[in-house]
Amino acid sequence: MLMHPDNRDRGLYTRYEKTRIISARALQIAQGSPIWVKLPKGVTDPIDIAKLEWDANAIPIDVKELVLTRDKK
Repeated sequence: MLMHPDNRDRGLYTRYEKTRIISARALQIAQGSPIWVKLPKGVTDPIDIAKLEWDANAIPIDVKELVLTRDKK
């Protein structure tokens, strides 16, 4: 399952969004969520697993940006 590969390839995620996505995914993994990549031997830390999923572009989380507009009346 690949989620929005074009967004990550173009660098549209800020480092804060990337950190938030990886940490949210690590929490999900720690609570028993399925893992979307094959793990190398010895990898058990949820943050490391989430980073592997990020590198494989397999994290099922996306960021929706809030765009504020100001109406001139």
